[in-house]
Amino acid sequence: MLGPLTLALNNRNATPTAQKQRQLLALLLVRHSTVVPVSTLIEELWSEDPPRSAVAVIQTYVLGIRKKMAEQLDIGQGEVAERYLRTRSKGYSFEVQDCVFDLRNYRSLSDAARIAAKAGDDHRAVDLFHAAEACWTGPALVDVEAGMPLAAEISHLDHLRLANVELRIEAELRLGRYREVCPDLARLTMQHPLDERMQAYYMFALSRSGQRHLALSSYQQFCKAMQHELGLDPCMKLQKLHQDILAASDERVGMMLERKHAGYLIGFYPPTDPAASATPA
Repeated sequence: MLGPLTLALNNRNATPTAQKQRQLLALLLVRHSTVVPVSTLIEELWSEDPPRSAVAVIQTYVLGIRKKMAEQLDIGQGEVAERYLRTRSKGYSFEVQDCVFDLRNYRSLSDAARIAAKAGDDHRAVDLFHAAEACWTGPALVDVEAGMPLAAEISHLDHLRLANVELRIEAELRLGRYREVCPDLARLTMQHPLDERMQAYYMFALSRSGQRHLALSSYQQFCKAMQHELGLDPCMKLQKLHQDILAASDERVGMMLERKHAGYLIGFYPPTDPAASATPA
């Protein structure tokens, strides 16, 4: 799912080649272990102009998928229908408990990473987020045409992927891995040229790794892109981040970033100095 659509066992490939069968299978897999109504499958395959025989055609597609699975995976069609691609009341479901399934693995790893980050274990969170990201081999279902239901699911996965990447970057920045994360952020800001939060991470990491000039240059490029594409200026927080980086010296930029921006940006709050807050006798 997290790349080209593939349904296989070892070197035996049971992935459908017909496009509408691929759409149907993809939607069942992305909503795995839940019933997908026939009405939703009809909407996916034909939008608002289904043929009169749509229900019968979907039944034929399901039978075709089951037949190919049985032939390529050396199991009977009855077992396929019982264990994997099941007929349900008014719909179908694909059960994945007996499968190695990248989407399920991704969600499990990223959920565990989020729990670790929330508990303050950033080292474990980063390791788990990296393991989750390794589940992806390309854009989700990159080789499947998508109707509206499937396109909505793919959009959800894309946003979930980006949100988890942001959480991983925040954890790495809290660990002080400023230089290590810069190449990743250089790519991500190119992929998401109007993402203000990603731009802020990049400026923060560059400045903390001794590359304040690159942080300022990157901001100027971002402003030009915002004006060209949207006719807008960056948000006030990003403008303030730029102003503070510009005003700080190379020696004090790190202290300034920790004091003014690390809290809202990466969830890092430097310890308060008891001597500075003590009331004079």
